[in-house]
Amino acid sequence: MSLTLMLLATLPVLAASQIDPLLEQALDKYILLSIEDTAAANKQLLALEQQHANNPAIASRVRLLSYLVNYQFHQQDPEKLEQRLQHLHTQAELTEDADTLAEIYATELEIRLYQGKLNEAFSNIERAEIYAKAAVTPRVRYFANNVLGRLYQADTQFERALEHYIIAMDAVSETDDAFTLGRRAFLNYNIALVHTELRNWTRASTLAEQMIAEAKKYGHDGFLPELYLLLGYIAGSEKDYQRAIEVNEQGLAAANALKQDGVALTFENNLGATYIELEQYDDAKVILEQAFERAEQMKDEYSIHLINQNLGFIRVMQGEHDEGIAQMESTMRYLSQHAPKTEYEPYYEWLAKAYAAAGRYKEQADTLLEQMALREDIRKADSESRLATLQDRYDSKAKAQQITILQQENALKAQLLENQRLQQQLVWLVAIIVAFAAAMVFQLYRKVRRSNKKLYETNKLLAYQSQRDVLTGLYNRRALQEYLQKRALKRRDGDIVSSSITGFLLLDIDFFKKVNDSYGHAAGDAVLQSVAQRLQDTCRDKDMVVRWGGEEMLLVLDNIDPPHVGSFVQRVLNIIGEQPVTFDNQQIAVTVSGGFIHLPFAGISEAELDWEKVLQIADMALYLSKTNGRNQVCMLEGLNARFSDVESQLYSDLAGAIRAGQVQVATINGPDGNVS
Repeated sequence: MSLTLMLLATLPVLAASQIDPLLEQALDKYILLSIEDTAAANKQLLALEQQHANNPAIASRVRLLSYLVNYQFHQQDPEKLEQRLQHLHTQAELTEDADTLAEIYATELEIRLYQGKLNEAFSNIERAEIYAKAAVTPRVRYFANNVLGRLYQADTQFERALEHYIIAMDAVSETDDAFTLGRRAFLNYNIALVHTELRNWTRASTLAEQMIAEAKKYGHDGFLPELYLLLGYIAGSEKDYQRAIEVNEQGLAAANALKQDGVALTFENNLGATYIELEQYDDAKVILEQAFERAEQMKDEYSIHLINQNLGFIRVMQGEHDEGIAQMESTMRYLSQHAPKTEYEPYYEWLAKAYAAAGRYKEQADTLLEQMALREDIRKADSESRLATLQDRYDSKAKAQQITILQQENALKAQLLENQRLQQQLVWLVAIIVAFAAAMVFQLYRKVRRSNKKLYETNKLLAYQSQRDVLTGLYNRRALQEYLQKRALKRRDGDIVSSSITGFLLLDIDFFKKVNDSYGHAAGDAVLQSVAQRLQDTCRDKDMVVRWGGEEMLLVLDNIDPPHVGSFVQRVLNIIGEQPVTFDNQQIAVTVSGGFIHLPFAGISEAELDWEKVLQIADMALYLSKTNGRNQVCMLEGLNARFSDVESQLYSDLAGAIRAGQVQVATINGPDGNVS
């Protein structure tokens, strides 16, 4: 390479460390203007783009491009937004500066967070974290770690979110400019939200009170209602109802002063609910009727129904049983049609209390059963959603790794072609050069062998990861599906003896949500890992232990002897239930409930009752174990009726089929009996 070309090649790297002070000052003014006048700020930003699109100071140029990407997102033009992002990405090829690269990759993550594309964001999060850690400039360290914290917070990984918020706060503490107060307030608010999610009430309350004091001190009154809402929620969660009333009244006054009717309505409803908790029904009625009038003026149909629910409860508590319950039932019908299940599920509890107060105990019991069924639906939906999210993230990461491997292969092939050309030229050189070339070829051969070995190991790792659950190391659903498809193919080809029987034992950890709520998600993970290891230790090498989803695990038992299954199931219940899981010097009691069935079942052809249908029936058996007291396994051993007569009940009303004597069933109890 000539000296001129060498100098040109180094120019982008030299530019990467440059800052344009004038452009930096202009961008600071743009941020301050955007708080007061968005339209004027956008006009200024586009003017800066015209003036500085080719600014040689790459760090300042990237900051400008980052703001333009955010501007484009709010213009709601997805195609142009992706063009802006691609333009920003090209800057990464021109620099090795950690601050500049951190700003580029954090900007992309922030846009994916705005778009709700968490899987795509998490597929690229590692490189953003690497450069955020290496960044030096306080502004960039704040921005990158702020984005990473919000991303982990949106994914409910609250401990990781807190780590990044604290790093961002350290970066803010190194500054003293027009942005310091605002950035610190924003971080404190998010940190308070994280502590609230983690139920660290004291820390969350202290931060909220500190932010309210600072908002009053610096005249940031517009932020007060939101802070009072947070502090009121914390006080209510701690059951400090008098404090909650005081905070909500302050928040209502602030919202009224700012003419924020929607927020004021929330405070009024919260006050009414708090008075109800204190059984001060007259006070609750006054504030809720006031809220009802406000909701009608705003034409807020949803809030009207929520307020009606509380007013109906008050009527019941004040003796108007039938009228109040009718009012609450009407609201429940509305919510079931217009609100997500997670939002209206808690209202069943208040309806059940109303039935109890009215002496309508059968309806109270039916309502609580309906609530339990709804909670189970929510749990299953949440479990399936989390499983799908993890699978999508794994697939995205696997694809990225495959692309990297292909790029390495192409580079290797190009290198080999270039070496072949050089070998042809070296044939005409003197003997010593030929000998030297031979030595180089030998070195290249060793390099190729190392590359091939690395490629083989990477492919082997990918194959393993595609079959395994990340947390427990158990097989995943994909591995199970492949195994059962191969089994079905072998049976069709006659490779499996017709008498071969496969057992399915579906298990669910009892009260797993309570473990997470009481000890934290890290303890929940430890319980899952411990149960998984105990199951693997209990099973034979030819059996499969599968992470079925959430806290559910499936044992696939190859070539079983049905008369001996009961003793095996008893051993599984004992090995899990007799020894608690130790985590952080705490003993966590663990039991499981399950359903067992074998394939083929009751002499029915697998063409008529295949493995997928059998697992549906096992899930119903698991549900019976749960409803009958937990810490037990419901084992389905055969049928006392024709399959065609009882098939539909097996999938929808297994308990009814058992009561009718149509199904042969046995129950294996765990140590110390029921746990519900």
